[in-house]
Amino acid sequence: MDSQSPIKHGLSSFPIDPQAFDADDRISYSKLDQKFLLVADDGSEYEFDDALRRWIPVLDDELAQQQAAAYKVQGVDEDETVEDMRRKRKKEYVNGEDDIGGRVVKAPKKAKAPLPPRPNTAVYVTGLPRDVTIDEVAEVFSRKCGVIAEEIDSGRPRIKLYTDESGAFKGDALIVFFKAPSVNMAITLLDDTDFRYSDLGGSGKMRVMAADRSYKKTKAEEGSGSASTADKEAARERAKTTARDKAKIIKKTQKLDARLADWDDDDPAVLYEAGPKPQKLVVLKHMFTLEELEEDPAAMLDIKEDIREECAKLGEVTSVVLFDLEEAGVASVRFRDETAAAECVRVMNGRSFAGQTVEAYLSEGKEGFKKSKAKAQEGEEGEHA
Repeated sequence: MDSQSPIKHGLSSFPIDPQAFDADDRISYSKLDQKFLLVADDGSEYEFDDALRRWIPVLDDELAQQQAAAYKVQGVDEDETVEDMRRKRKKEYVNGEDDIGGRVVKAPKKAKAPLPPRPNTAVYVTGLPRDVTIDEVAEVFSRKCGVIAEEIDSGRPRIKLYTDESGAFKGDALIVFFKAPSVNMAITLLDDTDFRYSDLGGSGKMRVMAADRSYKKTKAEEGSGSASTADKEAARERAKTTARDKAKIIKKTQKLDARLADWDDDDPAVLYEAGPKPQKLVVLKHMFTLEELEEDPAAMLDIKEDIREECAKLGEVTSVVLFDLEEAGVASVRFRDETAAAECVRVMNGRSFAGQTVEAYLSEGKEGFKKSKAKAQEGEEGEHA
């Protein structure tokens, strides 16, 4: 058989020459799995095995569970890891034969390995304008470098402006981000740049550097004459973190995670202007209900992840946005290329998702879907706190 032609029996319509894959609308390449995927007309999925040069059916969860059940050995927990088995053995009792008189004693516990150090998420900035405000610093650094961490109770950004002995701002600030990668981003993008620009020129170069405990301690000594100011502030913060605050911390983390996921979406009131390749943008309706989000606000993260995971099977996904103020349960998915977007519409339209029938179509660039604003969410939290 000619290896360059489609298989003539069985999966007769599936090409096996990778050079022919681009011309077949059913085939897409998953960068996540690094494999070619094919969705047949009946909805069944296949992946291409480079070694065997053939298409292999992709097992769904139900079929995989059935096969696992058929080979299950009675009395053996196949989900139990080696580490779990070791833990069980450590908890078992052993007989002592020496100077403890044969009493039953517990096996000695092994010392726990020390936790890895927490990654640095803060930068120290010098050379800021003397009239700058915390809100202005937050706006510049969050727009360019990522989400800034927030105080648990007040919701204010974790930014400290340092003052001299007279109480005047001396141009230094400590900025704590939500995620560690923002530190390198801030140094790369903002170090040795002007904080403000005007017709008269820049406000002066600022310096941005990674902050560490010893550096903050030194700056505290220079600024206020107190060698342990930074440490005292850290101790006060730790004292506030009681068991009662854990629920607030979890809620705050979920909100910041959601904001991080939407950071590069620019929070559009209109979905996208007509022109920037709307053929790569797919609109999905009936992906969730408002009641579902009302009962569990954190469900937004799970829904977005489910949509991203499902659509990534068809091609590289660059963004997923949920419009949580739309009764129709609207989400948008932007793909890297037009072929994946078209395949998404073909596969998702009419499909069942969470008990609803999905409506999928390519965006025309003029939709006016609505979603919550970050500031509105903060206001609601402040009222309930």
